[in-house]
Amino acid sequence: MQSVILLGAGASRGTLGECAPISKEFCKQVTAIPKWTEEYPYLAAAIQFLSQRITDCSLESWALDKLWGAMATRDRLKQILVDSPSVPQPPPYWDFWGVASFELSCLVARLYGESLEPEIQKSTKQSGHVKVEIQKLKAGDCIISFNYDLLAERILDDLKKEWIRAIPWKNPDMQPASVLLCKPHGSLDWKGYFPEYGHPIEFLGGSMKEREITPQCHPCLIAPIPFKSEIIDGALQTNLAPNLFRLLVAQWRFAIEYISKADKLVVMGYGFPSEDLHAHYFFAEAAAKRGKKALQVEVFETCMQRFCEVKVEIAKIFGPSGCEISFYYKGQVES
Repeated sequence: MQSVILLGAGASRGTLGECAPISKEFCKQVTAIPKWTEEYPYLAAAIQFLSQRITDCSLESWALDKLWGAMATRDRLKQILVDSPSVPQPPPYWDFWGVASFELSCLVARLYGESLEPEIQKSTKQSGHVKVEIQKLKAGDCIISFNYDLLAERILDDLKKEWIRAIPWKNPDMQPASVLLCKPHGSLDWKGYFPEYGHPIEFLGGSMKEREITPQCHPCLIAPIPFKSEIIDGALQTNLAPNLFRLLVAQWRFAIEYISKADKLVVMGYGFPSEDLHAHYFFAEAAAKRGKKALQVEVFETCMQRFCEVKVEIAKIFGPSGCEISFYYKGQVES
């Protein structure tokens, strides 16, 4: 039986506790940083500016995905929406939204990277649900993690599992003795450049530290927004960042392939959010490729209500293909 594990933000949150915030909790972690608005002035100015344009957005309360999405949209429409927020000091860069997004990326690296590492190391010595499910994986199985953190990698290493990353220059079928790891939203241990100017993507031994990040050198992350330009705009990206483009293509391509062949899908803390249009489109492609082949779906969620909501979303995606699905509720993701 071939298995695929899907890891969402709830998997890290359930395993690592409040120090691994889901999107709507991210602001709580940021506001706990003393004088964070002075440390990240462009981001703070962007939030104040957007608070008059989108709901549920203020310096005291904002969700990571909604804020990142609004900032990315604003940046792409800057030729139309020419007004820019004011900042406490004269901006050293003309690209305000680019700098604000850079500061947000630094915060993501800070909170999901170096701050989480001690808790991730501790979790590998425990028998939490994520570790138990990964331990069940056999050669030829797959983990698809939508998280930036390195929880899956650390657990695989602690269990001494043979595993490989989804990379464009190596077909997983050529290494059948390994578990495949796909990270469609990128990872904090992928060091990339923009523009690349020939630089390869580097796979580090740990998350990039915030102090190592510059506007030209940063972890390869895709914002959790509906339209992911890093994948859509192939012509642009193959000119400026061809290695990143090909790496991201490999994540989604192999994820689709493995879901299309899986006998069992273990969903841990991932809600198939309807606003993630890319993911829904790709999951639907995997469903169509598998046809009516039966699928066993095991769902770890916070409560029965959330299980029912996830069940509905999965049924929407796999329903048109006629796939026969057996659902099982496995309880909460716990450490």
